[in-house]
Amino acid sequence: MPDTVRLHHVVDGDTGPVVMLGASLGTDLSLWDDLAADLARDHRVVRFDTRGHGRSPAPEGGYTVGGLAADVVALADELGVDRFAYVGLSLGGAIGQVLALAHPQRLTSLVLACTAPVFGEPATWRDRAGLVRREGLDSLVEPTFARWFTEDFRASDPEAVGWVREMFLATPRAGYAGCCEALAEYDVTDRLGRFAVPTRVVAGDQDPGTPPEVGRSMVAAIRDADLVVIEGAAHIANLARPTEFRSAVRGHLAATGA
Repeated sequence: MPDTVRLHHVVDGDTGPVVMLGASLGTDLSLWDDLAADLARDHRVVRFDTRGHGRSPAPEGGYTVGGLAADVVALADELGVDRFAYVGLSLGGAIGQVLALAHPQRLTSLVLACTAPVFGEPATWRDRAGLVRREGLDSLVEPTFARWFTEDFRASDPEAVGWVREMFLATPRAGYAGCCEALAEYDVTDRLGRFAVPTRVVAGDQDPGTPPEVGRSMVAAIRDADLVVIEGAAHIANLARPTEFRSAVRGHLAATGA
């Protein structure tokens, strides 16, 4: 297993099957406040700050998605959790895909939300990492939020958008850049057929980065998978449509006994 860091985490609920929640690039575990509160009624919910985010360590350089997944397995070991369901959004979904490939025996169920088996051109991510190391995240706010939220959501819920903006700007430069470099090297397109865990893919119908057609291609490649498309949502679908997102997650957990 690659060198790991000890992830800052919060455990909600103390009975029932374990569900681990992995968030997007540039966010922390509070992104899951709504879903965690709902699932904690009958699950033990473990949400964590990805390496380089929130209150987790943000070492310089050397990040890979495999390493981020190893951090999650190390956290499960620390908590004495042998098997768990996993829900990941965007970067968190990339981590989930690597968990399914590298640690399938640990997973009972998998939800991959607003994610992909590869995220664009490697050079784009390396350029973004360099920009953030030089100048910080301020210049990324507008283009990022244009992808993350629809115009309607930004207009109707400025408080939520402002909260996420503060979260985004609080991300350590080294952590954000390191995760960008991890995504530059990440591509599991040709390995989706190896998944051996029941998988639900969730897509926002207005997500420009990971649109429903990406989800459809993933479901076509994964042996035991289905797709839920959430209307009126862009990339951060759990905030834009919390009720529909909760339903998608709970439906899959119920169907898989997780």
